[in-house]
Amino acid sequence: MMDILEFVYGRYNGGSTVPAGSYFNPRTMCIFQTTSDAVLPQDGIFCRVDPSGSQTFATIATALNTLLGTSYTAASFHACGTSDSAPQPGQGANDA
Repeated sequence: MMDILEFVYGRYNGGSTVPAGSYFNPRTMCIFQTTSDAVLPQDGIFCRVDPSGSQTFATIATALNTLLGTSYTAASFHACGTSDSAPQPGQGANDA
């Protein structure tokens, strides 16, 4: 799943400055939305699933379902918050 998301939507590491858009974190199932340049939370890896920083979660779910063959709904996601933060986000590689 991560490979497909990264190839289609790009890969952004937590803590990076990103342009406006809606960013999905598949580890925590959270969505970070911003309407201007912003810094992603330290939650790991994000994919920019929509260039709009105000896209509905239902529309994002539909796009992900089409791409991944999943059955997400708007309720499958939540807005990123402090409870999603990884104590040690790693480097986006196999940290084993």
